[in-house]
Amino acid sequence: MKRLFFAALLFMGFLMATPQAYANQNQTAKKILSEADKKILREIETYFNGLKTIKSKFFQTTSTGGAADGLFYVSKPNKMRLEYNPPYPIEVIADGHYLIFHDKKLEQVTYLSLDDNPASLILKDNISFEKEGLTVIDIEKENGFVSVTVVKDAQPAAGKITLVFKDKPMALKQWKIVDPQQVTTLVSLDNTEFNVPVDENLFKFKDPKKDLRPGDKPRRNR
Repeated sequence: MKRLFFAALLFMGFLMATPQAYANQNQTAKKILSEADKKILREIETYFNGLKTIKSKFFQTTSTGGAADGLFYVSKPNKMRLEYNPPYPIEVIADGHYLIFHDKKLEQVTYLSLDDNPASLILKDNISFEKEGLTVIDIEKENGFVSVTVVKDAQPAAGKITLVFKDKPMALKQWKIVDPQQVTTLVSLDNTEFNVPVDENLFKFKDPKKDLRPGDKPRRNR
């Protein structure tokens, strides 16, 4: 079960590359972008920059045989929620400041920096592949779909991410992650609604074991 959810967190920047991972990772060549490729990237950037909210079902599978489904929400800037359906008691929340992994059954909570992960690609108001420090290693356009595969410059061994879009009109449909152990995770969106009202309470998180998050200042007694 951990493999299933850690693979989802790889997309959100959870898995940091270790020295051994760097040693084991095959070198991936940077794609030389044609004018057609640059046009596709500009179209994707324009699409993301016009996207304010996402509300969708998701289905997640891994090459090791894991499978799960649930609900996916985004409210820009910097808010996201992945809520897994039973039997998995898991939720992943970006509350505007932190990326939070919560095992509701075990009441285990992990806080991660929201600033240092690829989630910013879809959570920021304005994005640029170049400014986000992402190296494009592949772009494909066929059968009404567009895909772009990137690695993060600062974490090249942490895995590669492929974003898949429906073309004309452009719409995010899938993302695929290949981690340093070559395990592939595919997340597909279904019944997706874009730029619709999303309840902001979905992105609020109360830690079941404490009142403060990392970095929060203690409240003064009045």
